Amino acid sequence: MRVKAAMTADEKAKHDGEYQSLLALYIALLRSRKDSGNINEALYELSELRTEYAVNHVLEGLDVDYEYAMQLLINAEDNSLTQHDKDMRDRIKAAILNLIDFSVCEEYQLYLEAMEAIGDNDIEYDSDEYEELLLLCEKYNDSYAAVENGDIKYAGAVAAAWLRFSAADYLVYWTQNDFKVRPWHMALQGYAAHPEEFPSWMIPPIEYNCRCFLEQLIIAGDKQDVRSIKGSIKNVKKPSQLSDVYSESLAKCGRIFGPSHNYFNVNEADKEMLEGFVQKLRSKYHCQ
Repeated sequence: MRVKAAMTADEKAKHDGEYQSLLALYIALLRSRKDSGNINEALYELSELRTEYAVNHVLEGLDVDYEYAMQLLINAEDNSLTQHDKDMRDRIKAAILNLIDFSVCEEYQLYLEAMEAIGDNDIEYDSDEYEELLLLCEKYNDSYAAVENGDIKYAGAVAAAWLRFSAADYLVYWTQNDFKVRPWHMALQGYAAHPEEFPSWMIPPIEYNCRCFLEQLIIAGDKQDVRSIKGSIKNVKKPSQLSDVYSESLAKCGRIFGPSHNYFNVNEADKEMLEGFVQKLRSKYHCQ
């Protein structure tokens, strides 16, 4: 399977373009803050664009184009689909449902921080305070999003590779074996199991910016005892350093970002508004 790589020059240019588009909508959000109807619409448009970018990244990881993905979702009840198409459809739907929630809540958290920073004051667009508001957008939609998009794309790539494995295969967990590897990731290296037995929390990415990968174990001879292979019977235990954010896996139709992510901590008073955003986006992506 493909190993997670650093952002290329073209990918960096694409990311910068995405950020500039999100920044423009964020500025429109700031300008509409005193109109409750307009600010809700502005926040939705910002969430919609972040969702679009996130969906594009996961589809790129899955190595499927947008039209194909939408057709699979539109024809979800088509029994003539191949098993591969059905398996891919399930992962596309799981990814999009999660990324809608994630993107809406990410932009909501940005919105909350911005509104708290502004308070009851008017925005002076040539002031240092305005520059600080722009830095909030940079934090979420540039710095954080660069890592998130990498994880989203990689989760898609791992899920696509997963569909090529058979139930009889053994998969081995590997790290990059360099100085960047976190010690608790290194401690898992060499673990092997059948796909169905592989713990979801141990399917990369298992943490933000994770570069670990799975490799099919080639066993010589039909009667080779897999227990003789290092790591195959290791009693694996989830390291305490790992949060539950990545404890599911898109490879097994789970969420890329779990509910313990702090983006999902929303104010009770805003839940109805955010649920409206989510339902509208689910309809757009045929994920009702």
